Amino acid sequence: MLAGVGRARADGLSADERARLARGEVVKREVTLDLDHGHYVGGVSYAIIQAAPESVIAALGDVAAYRSILPLTLEARQVDRRGAETWIALRHGGKLGSAAYTMRVRKESRTLIRFWLDPQRPHDVDDAWGYFRVQPFGDGATLLTYGAVVNLGFGITRLLFETRVRDLALNTPALVRRYVEDRRGPVRVAQGRARTTSVRR
Repeated sequence: MLAGVGRARADGLSADERARLARGEVVKREVTLDLDHGHYVGGVSYAIIQAAPESVIAALGDVAAYRSILPLTLEARQVDRRGAETWIALRHGGKLGSAAYTMRVRKESRTLIRFWLDPQRPHDVDDAWGYFRVQPFGDGATLLTYGAVVNLGFGITRLLFETRVRDLALNTPALVRRYVEDRRGPVRVAQGRARTTSVRR
């Protein structure tokens, strides 16, 4: 199942995308996947966070932060843990309703966290998976890469919310940035160096 995330990853950042990142923008690339087991939408998005990679990865591993860093999250609670894997029950929603499911989250290294829906537990979406990756960028800053796809299933839910869900999901790096920077205070990045720092895939 995680192979789909590999297809969703970008091959690299263009000069224009690097310039946009240096200006504080979130760079987004949309992805649509039609697989044997369903229709998936999502993509990859990037943002520069003025904090060290270890601070960002710590926030991503903190269940208490999820209501702040995941869009429209009404509830986030740990329901199980086994070794490096954590099961987190999530509920997202707004005025028109909510959707609940459980994500299996694995910290694979100091720079990479992967997640995917647990189909053995109750879920209001058919499937979802993705990852967070952190890399040093400039002086004391981090390039956060977020990739995710979701299969909402068929019917009215997909017709009404597919585009909205994708747009919200790809804004996740902006929410992570606000959470991390608000907690530790801003760190100034040397813009010249940030523009020339290589991004390894």
